[in-house]
Amino acid sequence: MLRVLCPLILLAPCALALQVPEDFPGDLSVSEEVGADELRSHVQALASDAMQGRAMGSEGSHATARYLAARLAAAGFEPGAGDGSFLQRIPLQRVTYSGTPELRVKGKGLDEVLYNGESFTFSTRGALPGEPQSFKVLVVGEASDVPSEASANLALVMTTSAMKSRRWLSEAGHGRGEAFGMIILPRKAKVRERSTPKGSSLGPVASGGVSALQLSLRGEWSERFSKGEVTNVTLDAKAAVEEGEDFNVVGFLKGAGSEGTPELAGEIVVLSAHRDHIGVSSRIQRGDPEADAIMNGADDDASGCAAVMEVAEALAAGKRPARSVVAIFDTGEERGFVGSSYWVGHPTHPIDRVVCALNFEMLGRPDPLVGGAGKVWLTGDERSDLGPVLRERGVAIKSDLRPAMSFFTRSDNVPFAKAGIVAQTLSTYGEHEDYHQPSDEWETLDYAHMEASVRVCLAAAKVLADGPWKPSWNEGEPRF
Repeated sequence: MLRVLCPLILLAPCALALQVPEDFPGDLSVSEEVGADELRSHVQALASDAMQGRAMGSEGSHATARYLAARLAAAGFEPGAGDGSFLQRIPLQRVTYSGTPELRVKGKGLDEVLYNGESFTFSTRGALPGEPQSFKVLVVGEASDVPSEASANLALVMTTSAMKSRRWLSEAGHGRGEAFGMIILPRKAKVRERSTPKGSSLGPVASGGVSALQLSLRGEWSERFSKGEVTNVTLDAKAAVEEGEDFNVVGFLKGAGSEGTPELAGEIVVLSAHRDHIGVSSRIQRGDPEADAIMNGADDDASGCAAVMEVAEALAAGKRPARSVVAIFDTGEERGFVGSSYWVGHPTHPIDRVVCALNFEMLGRPDPLVGGAGKVWLTGDERSDLGPVLRERGVAIKSDLRPAMSFFTRSDNVPFAKAGIVAQTLSTYGEHEDYHQPSDEWETLDYAHMEASVRVCLAAAKVLADGPWKPSWNEGEPRF
């Protein structure tokens, strides 16, 4: 599940093929049945020390992508990422700052340099320019001032609140301003000391949701920009940018429809789990260079990946379900839902055809609070009719008994739910002490429990995939 403090992006660009080394551990069989041995084999492959904790963008992450893509192909799933591939590429970047970022501002009789932290701050989920980048400034005082056509060379000064700015941009057909070069938000904030951004990474490139560059002004410059005194700006981020990549693994199983409702084949059920973890702990290494610092992530979330794979194999090997199934092994959950957010922003299949997204997270150990071995619970059970209807149809899904832990908002169901899709997570996590520790090893999981739990997950997936019932949110949901 998502952690609060995240490690840096590790970069290892490479071309990925479906070939997996012959000595790579992992299940090679395909069966309609769910078995403990197969689950163990998947977890052992994904959580071995050789994968070095599967940090997003790392060689270990790329290796697990190849493994999961090969297993989906063997199961009978079609490539689901487009262009005949199982791998949906996600661009990444590592950013290293050499000094305090500067903003040069020009206007009539004006030519000054502002400094990060002192007069402005900036953020990006787009590609941060490694070289100074210039923009023409346009003041937007009301909704009608938003240009009808976006330009990457244009910086918009939004003189209203951030919330109203987003509404103006959206109403003008520009989403949240992704196609403009910069969105500038004047703020009534105090001037601070100059500062160089900490860390060496700003996160994924083009993950969606905000413009490429978003700049917030401080002090007098907030008013001076709003009055139109500034006509051009140049941002020198003092940054060296290194490009990298990682992948969502996406497979597709075409639905068969059903008698009288052939249109069900055009509807989609998403099954997902995150295949990344948090890599190698520099904190542990600093304390003891000889200590085991590999965060293997067997339960979190190799267990969920193993569950998705076995459910996918069972659906493909048995009677073809009425609805189509998209299996997604997301990367970057530990970095803030990077992979799932990217899929929602760049869907490989029509997102308006997704009737439910069922996420699998930490199924490797029994949770005594809900009855122990084989007992599965659903995050956000009170938010939709998914859990109640599954129980009515004989699927033994419990409700989440730890609402204070906010598990509903801590896994890859979140981006789907924010898009309006009923999206919840199946889990058996009982707050064990190996969470986000090197001790979360494949040998520590209870595979008899996993077998029983994944059979419950399969039953839930079959109810959804066989249609025609569509789950729905309760009134007022989902809340975040």
